[in-house]
Amino acid sequence: MSSGERVASAIGVDRLQPGDHAFLAFGDDEERWEILSVFTRQGIARDEKVVLNVDTADSVAEVAMLVAGEAAGRVLDSGQLAVSTAPRFGPGQFDAGRMVEATRSKIDAVISEGYTGLRSTSEMSFALAPVDNLNQAVEYEIALHRTMFTGHRDRRYTALCQWDTRRFGGEPAMQAARDVHPVTILGRLGTLHIGLIAGGIKLTGDADLATRAEFTGALRTLTGQQADVLVLDITDLSFLDAYSSGAVLRLAAGLPAPRRLEVRCRATQRRMLRAIGARTVEQLSVVTERL
Repeated sequence: MSSGERVASAIGVDRLQPGDHAFLAFGDDEERWEILSVFTRQGIARDEKVVLNVDTADSVAEVAMLVAGEAAGRVLDSGQLAVSTAPRFGPGQFDAGRMVEATRSKIDAVISEGYTGLRSTSEMSFALAPVDNLNQAVEYEIALHRTMFTGHRDRRYTALCQWDTRRFGGEPAMQAARDVHPVTILGRLGTLHIGLIAGGIKLTGDADLATRAEFTGALRTLTGQQADVLVLDITDLSFLDAYSSGAVLRLAAGLPAPRRLEVRCRATQRRMLRAIGARTVEQLSVVTERL
């Protein structure tokens, strides 16, 4: 599935794919480190080079522990994880084009080192660098997207751009930057996001005990649609528990003819639905995305 198809809703950070250009707005440090931990560990597991440019008073070693846990020392020593908390340029040295070209060169370098790709995140305060105005950050976002993610995306590169809402939440520039990105990251793990799509709803995040009320409400919203074929897209759902799977089947089984439920999902989700009896529900169609 392409990033362009994700524009209507946010996704969990674990659903980021190589070639994605994602936006994250975080409101506290716990939220930031929680997201960056998943982002980092996923990159390590994929044998990617992970580069974190973060605005923090924590040391490099402390940041590595926060995002990589017990593997921190190993990935720092090997160079697979690089952390920078310093300004990326000096006064009057901001140049969006030059920064993007540096990224292109970095991708080629990490591939030559044997990594499968580059995964990087940049905090748009530029680590407290002396940006003349926030429009420069938006200029960088636009230049990066145009060069790396428009047309033929470079799937060797995954980018996550962070904005701290405590500092920039009321700034028009932050919304302008958000609009550049085809992918938005859910700010908290363990949440459920519900988005309307043609004929139904799309769920992202987690469907489990903690989000059961939201999940039940989403199914209620779905049954309220007037279409004969109701669409439930769970392709980008990070977690689907057995209870929620059963609720989907019960919804389908209770639909009066000619109404039907079409569930769009990944292969692992299809296996769970079939394991609990999806094949026996006549009103249910399961469509698997190739991911």
